[in-house]
Amino acid sequence: MLRPNLTKNIQTGFRLIVVLCVLAPIAGRAQAEVTGIYLSWRDDPATTITVNWLNLYAEAPATAWYRRGAGEWRRADGAGQPVRPSGLWVRRVQLRELEPDAIYEIAIGAAAPSGKQNLHTFRTMPRELRRAVSFVAGGDMMHTREMVDAMNKQAGRLDPDFALLGGDLAYANNEEATRWVDFFQSWMLHARGRDGRLIPMVPVIGNHEVARGQSGVAGGAVHASQFYTLFDLPGGKARHVLDFGSYLSLVNLDSEHTEAIEGAQAAWLGETMAARARQTFLFACYHFPAYGSAKAPGPGKLPIDHPRAIAIREHWMPHLERYGVTAVFENDHHNFKRTHRLRGHRRDDDNGLLYLGDGAWGVRTRTVPPLSEAWYLAKAEPTRHLFHVVLQPSGRTRIVAVNDQGEIFDEVNLATPRTRPVPP
Repeated sequence: MLRPNLTKNIQTGFRLIVVLCVLAPIAGRAQAEVTGIYLSWRDDPATTITVNWLNLYAEAPATAWYRRGAGEWRRADGAGQPVRPSGLWVRRVQLRELEPDAIYEIAIGAAAPSGKQNLHTFRTMPRELRRAVSFVAGGDMMHTREMVDAMNKQAGRLDPDFALLGGDLAYANNEEATRWVDFFQSWMLHARGRDGRLIPMVPVIGNHEVARGQSGVAGGAVHASQFYTLFDLPGGKARHVLDFGSYLSLVNLDSEHTEAIEGAQAAWLGETMAARARQTFLFACYHFPAYGSAKAPGPGKLPIDHPRAIAIREHWMPHLERYGVTAVFENDHHNFKRTHRLRGHRRDDDNGLLYLGDGAWGVRTRTVPPLSEAWYLAKAEPTRHLFHVVLQPSGRTRIVAVNDQGEIFDEVNLATPRTRPVPP
């Protein structure tokens, strides 16, 4: 009799073979091995890109070809890595010395492309903010393929430069690798710019990237091995910062999924914020919210009474409030929410931080508390959505909430790029 874990691994491997055979393009074995191409960044978004894709074959090549315009194809080789526990492999190639704000073609395979079939395009980021830059943001992405497909289509129609994804991406729980295949295939098919280009993603960790979907730092990164294998993160940690020239920084945090909120992570946040005091725009993003809209710890309690929410406010908010942010993206609670401007755990309409969430990209929504009781919420409702953020060279920011039908149902316009720094 087979052991339960072994039986499950065999079943998962068979499902992966079936899914990949159904989803992969029919264009010869080498190309048919490739599915779910996705782009990410480890280094400068103006001059580099990381090309990732999935397959089932340990011996498959990790080779990509790229060119700008009608130039000669250039070859780039990378490496493959098993996505344990599963039979899935991820291939990864980093392209360097690219031109800023430029369109490139890419293709996957051992041989250089000979035609237009199986070609994809991407665009590097500008080095300076001389045009409007936009991105979509949201989390809690895939209860069902139908739900994530619908919102990914809206993301593509908005034509963003990239996507900031706030955790609980595939709901794979570090186990069901077929969900990652679905997730990346949906992104590749539907989250494309108006010109058909691939949209890079900036990932943040959530509890459903962790084994059994449970948060807690006892197991550390080993309990989120699939997430850490699928994404080549700066510094190799879920908490990381990504800088776009001198005009934008994304500070992404681990809200107690593989690293404690306090201690080393809080110290890192303080140092990271201090080093970017002069950056024009700065957004923070993490999964579990400090100012949530659904999960209360007991009768008569509000979501802000949750111990983890309290810890985030105690250890992270002083750094964000001291140096200033454009906005903070929170997730996990499966609703739409926009807070009042908050500072020091009270309303501050003049210089408070704006918290946006709450992770309802492609999931079933929850019940929100009455606004008369949740004093910190300016607006909240159980609506699947994403945020579309547009940064202007003038320093102004427009943020709209878009539902899965493509309708804008909330909007905020920020006249200054960041809240004012406040000395401790």
